[in-house]
Amino acid sequence: MIAENVRLKPIEQKKMNTHSFKKIKLFIVLILSLMFFACNNSGKKYKIAISDPSTSLNQVGVPIIKLLEKEMGIEFEILDQTSGSIEHLKLLSEGKIDFAIALTTVGVNEFDDIDSTDNDQIRTISPLYNQILFIIYPDSLKPKNLGDLIRGKKIGFGIEKGGTAGFTQNILKEFGVDYSEYVSVYTNNTDNYCNNLIDVSCSFTSFNNSRVVKMLREKNHCLFSLGDAEKAFNGSAVDGICKKLWTAKPFIIPKNSYYVKPEKSGLTVSVYTSLLCKKNLDTEFVHNITEIIIKNKATLIKQNPVINQISEDNLYETLYFPLHQGVHMFLDRNKPSFLEQYAEVLALILSIVIIMAGIISSYRKWNKQRKKDRIDVYYEQVLEIDRTISKTEDINILEQKMKILYELREQAFENLIKEKLSADESFKIYLDLTTGTIQKIERSLA
Repeated sequence: MIAENVRLKPIEQKKMNTHSFKKIKLFIVLILSLMFFACNNSGKKYKIAISDPSTSLNQVGVPIIKLLEKEMGIEFEILDQTSGSIEHLKLLSEGKIDFAIALTTVGVNEFDDIDSTDNDQIRTISPLYNQILFIIYPDSLKPKNLGDLIRGKKIGFGIEKGGTAGFTQNILKEFGVDYSEYVSVYTNNTDNYCNNLIDVSCSFTSFNNSRVVKMLREKNHCLFSLGDAEKAFNGSAVDGICKKLWTAKPFIIPKNSYYVKPEKSGLTVSVYTSLLCKKNLDTEFVHNITEIIIKNKATLIKQNPVINQISEDNLYETLYFPLHQGVHMFLDRNKPSFLEQYAEVLALILSIVIIMAGIISSYRKWNKQRKKDRIDVYYEQVLEIDRTISKTEDINILEQKMKILYELREQAFENLIKEKLSADESFKIYLDLTTGTIQKIERSLA
């Protein structure tokens, strides 16, 4: 048997070594995998669409790209000659680019030619800023209402397949002005200016767009309001439109926002422009991007004031494309753990358990003492008989004492069965004491 044990030890040692080697091997694989993915993210070149330099998409996108390249050590291939939001969404849905800055609208026909199954491949990282609908016209027109301003006029929409054209045309349709009632003029964004070719300029852009500011600084240009600003969020026509186009919101342009223009507050429509990405981007990677953008908001604002709308709270804004899982990870970073969330309940339960444990422990001690007290009574009775044996010579008395001992022992066993006594060392001593006393009587009788 000893030799067999000796032979088993090397086998056991070998098993332990094999198990340890597997653990080390798994650890090395994990480290290498992490290094690989880290290197893969830092060395890869990501494609991002931000439209041409004249657009707010580009002017907001460039600072963000520079920030991410600096902080994350990654490189972007910039697509800056695109037609705008619609093309960006198509490129994302087809998996041809990794990121895009685009107008996120819903319920308008510019997205109808994007297959709904492909839409599922697009995710939101963060809303960045509001794009506002500006309808600018020469004051010589003096329109009575929107229909009077638009019908029979040459309306500038910028790029034909851009977000401004599709979205604004649908806004006009919601106000009862059909496509056939005006002439759509498509130009580069920089040429979307009131002149001989364009009677009314429509732009969906940021509040600080240089072209919009330039037009409104001219005395003979006016900003058209889609309704009474005082009725915004209180049953205006714009409120009704935004109920249908649920990513759009009423927007009030305050009086004198552009020097002396507008002369009174104007009501229009705004939609968030967001940083979008492919669905299959790494979760941790997108989490880091979100964190960097949120934490460096002050740096971004210095480069473009419109980015002041970046906020952790705005990540929950109503969006057409769902948030990427990496963004959810960022939002949940401060979410209390199970223990933190139910700390008070767990503390109460623990207190109850401790109290109950104390009660049970006290009961056990009390019950144990009761049993000890009972066995002590048996001790005393047996000892009392034992002390009188040597002084008694009457056979009848001795036999009577023996009978009492047998009855006591039987009674003790009955109490043991009823758990009124414990089968411990005290009970064993009692049995030995009783047996010894019986034997002593038997010798006296002999």
